[in-house]
Amino acid sequence: MQKKNRIIIFSVCALFFIVAFSRQIVFGNEKNVTNNVSVDLETAVAKVLNEMPDVTKNQAKSLGKSVNLNSQSVENTMDNKKAEFRLKVHNEMSNLKHDNAYLEKVAIEETERYIDAIRIAEEIYGVSITQEEVNQYIATNVADVVLPEKERYAKALGISLYDLDYNFDRDFYVMDTLWDKLMPVLLERYPREDGEDPNLYLDRIKNEFYSHSSIR
Repeated sequence: MQKKNRIIIFSVCALFFIVAFSRQIVFGNEKNVTNNVSVDLETAVAKVLNEMPDVTKNQAKSLGKSVNLNSQSVENTMDNKKAEFRLKVHNEMSNLKHDNAYLEKVAIEETERYIDAIRIAEEIYGVSITQEEVNQYIATNVADVVLPEKERYAKALGISLYDLDYNFDRDFYVMDTLWDKLMPVLLERYPREDGEDPNLYLDRIKNEFYSHSSIR
């Protein structure tokens, strides 16, 4: 399979709602959002960076958190502030004008769901990943793919493409790395039944996986 078909391409793609198989399991059954963009990317990023009290354009890199491979677990890569930032940018770019309290709540829930997925994968299915594996995933599947939208997003954040890939968007690639290792295990554990609808099969795997969730 070619590289460009395997990638979950950048957080900017999340802003434009490109959802992969693994991401569907993490987020659950989300409603599709509108593609009727009312604000351009740069304007939305600038507005949200200005509004978030702990982030300015010159400090955007702090959202990414430099990763110390010797001391940080992949769980520590997760940051609800990054999730909140992305949701607010999305909110600005679309016609979904949710209030800040709602977006903050969703960001916390999303981050907890990521962390819970990491825990379930390790404790129930014996699958874990390291920061080194995440770096390798990024180097192999992400870093050498440069699109104009990605360049615009990094510029709007005031960070380099390297920091966008390896730091700011690292939480996405932690999950992609995890699902790369986890999906073969889940497919073997829960094989598709004869004639089973692919979407129903996905739902069944998701339900089996999250039946072990601590989040209620």
